[in-house]
Amino acid sequence: MAKIFWLASYPKSGNTWMRVLLTNYLRNAEQPADINKLDGGPIASARTWFDEWAGVEASSLDDDTIEALRPGVYRCMAREEQQTIFMKVHDAWGVTSTGDPLFPPEVTGGVVYILRNPLDMVASCANHWGVTLEKATDNLCNPDFALSRSLDGMADQLRQRLSCWSGHVASWMGASNLPVHLVRYEDLIRKPEETFGAVVRFCCLPHSLERVAKAVAFSTFSELQRQEQIEGFRERPINASDSFFRNGKAGTWREELHPDLVDCIITAHGKTMRCFEYIGDDY
Repeated sequence: MAKIFWLASYPKSGNTWMRVLLTNYLRNAEQPADINKLDGGPIASARTWFDEWAGVEASSLDDDTIEALRPGVYRCMAREEQQTIFMKVHDAWGVTSTGDPLFPPEVTGGVVYILRNPLDMVASCANHWGVTLEKATDNLCNPDFALSRSLDGMADQLRQRLSCWSGHVASWMGASNLPVHLVRYEDLIRKPEETFGAVVRFCCLPHSLERVAKAVAFSTFSELQRQEQIEGFRERPINASDSFFRNGKAGTWREELHPDLVDCIITAHGKTMRCFEYIGDDY
């Protein structure tokens, strides 16, 4: 039976970048991995993936029924696979209506939780969702926020209950009781080899400094932007207002956000932001 390592994050926190790094590390090829052919399979909430493993089409089920079936789907997948599975997840950790953990501990190898300053996430989320900065701020502060299927049930993604940013962080970092390795997006930028090397060790992969350096060199933001510009990126939402790999920087909120939106984020998430050193005690 295989184990699943969940690559968990709130949207636009660096999850895709982590998948690119892992793909380049695992393949150890002589050229960068194609961003449209990453290892690890689809996101955990992919409808086509659910249909295949559940043996029933999600379009014929309501959201609560789908959610109740998802833990069993992950157990089947782990039972059938032989190699470690790395799976992208945007859902907050939680339990189903039957009390079953959405992400079963018995098939979990660990969680790589990718964290990003919510102030920097506002503009990225607004672009990704095709909404205003104000609406993106509201979503990040809404404890009932979810990414949902379309009304006809045929969206590519199943419902994902995200909660607000702080709630999402707390669900994985505390409530899940799963082994979690924290990765700050800002540390991936500032010290990529050290930060990614720690992920390699946590995931119980054979560690090589040379391979880590090579994976980092093949996964630069400029390389991701180059590929998207030439070939496009199939995971970019249709309604996104800009490219998927937008800037890959930290601290851009100072130029992008109105002070009122900054205040909203800090009022809602100041306690969690202080815990992870995104703001000081003077806020």
